[in-house]
Amino acid sequence: MAVRIRVRLRILDKEITTTALVNTGFETEEPQILVPDRLLLASGVDLSRLHGTTMEYGTAGGTIAMFVARRACKVALVEPDRVVGDVVTDLVVSPVEREVLISDALGEELGIAILSLKRGLWRLKDDPQGRIREPYPPQLW
Repeated sequence: MAVRIRVRLRILDKEITTTALVNTGFETEEPQILVPDRLLLASGVDLSRLHGTTMEYGTAGGTIAMFVARRACKVALVEPDRVVGDVVTDLVVSPVEREVLISDALGEELGIAILSLKRGLWRLKDDPQGRIREPYPPQLW
């Protein structure tokens, strides 16, 4: 199982809690979160209210054009014992991805330290040394 965390997204006047895959292959200069368009539709987010542009992203399946709204989302990592964030991020909207993805830059801002890639174990950088956190199951949209 991969590293998946629980996040709270604040987009416009909506608040969405879901799981997100920490994707170290999603390399960005600034914090970005990629969300499936189906998640936004189900949550009632009106994309026409966001100012953005279409950009091309290289993916494992090839190049794809996605809507990007700069600094349009606040992301917090939500755990039973604490909340970390609100990190202001770029919102990337995917017409094909089914899972929320966290870029490497956003993972760094949230203080995520990966302990085991295969088992999905992780911790926060400021957790006590012996603290190990378990991954969440995927939430597909």
